[in-house]
Amino acid sequence: MPRVEAAVDLIVRGERVRLRKADVLRAVSNGGFGVVRQHAVEIDRRLYPVKEVFGRATGIDVLDFNTTQARAALRRLGFEVRTVSPLGHRRQV
Repeated sequence: MPRVEAAVDLIVRGERVRLRKADVLRAVSNGGFGVVRQHAVEIDRRLYPVKEVFGRATGIDVLDFNTTQARAALRRLGFEVRTVSPLGHRRQV
């Protein structure tokens, strides 16, 4: 079983960023997310777009990091990250 971390330290755009599970949960609590296109993170049985969640939780623009960075960080925090249909999938309401 992979080790779940309370916080992850990352380098994004050449800057050190600390991401905590609480940051992610706070980011999704405000709602208003777009469509899940290919990669989703499941939180409380709902699917959210990985890059959008990571961007909101860190305050970094989605164009300044890649999906692989976001997926890896969210997994290290214990979130389930999955690949969904490349045609798009609306998250469950």
